[in-house]
Amino acid sequence: MDPLKHHIVTLDNCGPVSVFLQGDLEKQRDGAVFLTVHDVGSSYNCWVDWVMDTSMEEIRKRALFVHVALPGQEPGAEDLQQDFTFPKMQELGLNLVTVLDHLRISRVVGLGDGAGANIISRFGMCHPGRVHGIVLINNTASASMGRFMDTLKEKMKSLGFGGKKILNEKNVSKFAEAYRKRTDILADMNKKINFDVLLVAGTQSKYVGDTEAIHKQLAPGLCSMIKVEDISEPLTETPDRVAEAILLFCQGIGLMPSVARKFSRQPSLISQDSGFGERTHK
Repeated sequence: MDPLKHHIVTLDNCGPVSVFLQGDLEKQRDGAVFLTVHDVGSSYNCWVDWVMDTSMEEIRKRALFVHVALPGQEPGAEDLQQDFTFPKMQELGLNLVTVLDHLRISRVVGLGDGAGANIISRFGMCHPGRVHGIVLINNTASASMGRFMDTLKEKMKSLGFGGKKILNEKNVSKFAEAYRKRTDILADMNKKINFDVLLVAGTQSKYVGDTEAIHKQLAPGLCSMIKVEDISEPLTETPDRVAEAILLFCQGIGLMPSVARKFSRQPSLISQDSGFGERTHK
């Protein structure tokens, strides 16, 4: 695949963000376009690696991925300025539409992981006309109870620090603090979401209960939920299951109809209100 194309887009109240394009903008602008946002303690590379997984080969050929790198969260990033205030989750959700306008993309499928899922939720709620649907991995719509800090510590320990490919700990802490101060959006979701939503959670994740709460809140027929057994982080631990789920979701909303479905053998628990009914993979 061609190297990623790098754009810098300035968002109101958020400052400049780096955006990395994976795929052909000119060919795919009006087709299947995915807008991705990463978790705290992660980077856009988690989405790039997922797109490069062998299970994504057929989707990769037919889609464009627009990966947002939140301020200072790229591997090897310099320290954010001392007086830099990390944007609120709501400001990011509201202003990500500038990325679509900059690239002249009319609609996307939003993909978010962890904190990125919270931001993508807000993006969809602010701009329902700009999404085909959204896919939220290990999402929470409630105010912070501090649980993510334990997960973040584990992530950062496994990454280590220093070197070009490693995240900047000071910058990550600014993102973490902004995420900790997020507002509750659960009560508003049912009023503002009129598009398809796919929820994905690992059964070992601290957020599986939050995912179930969102599923109950949203209108029947709009929201589907998949729980993957025995894991915490679906995107990195079972990329093939995420690929399969997203392909089914996209085909349910009329995108990529020609891609053949390959069903994985990994067991999972699936609870669906739309799309493909209840199914357990073995």
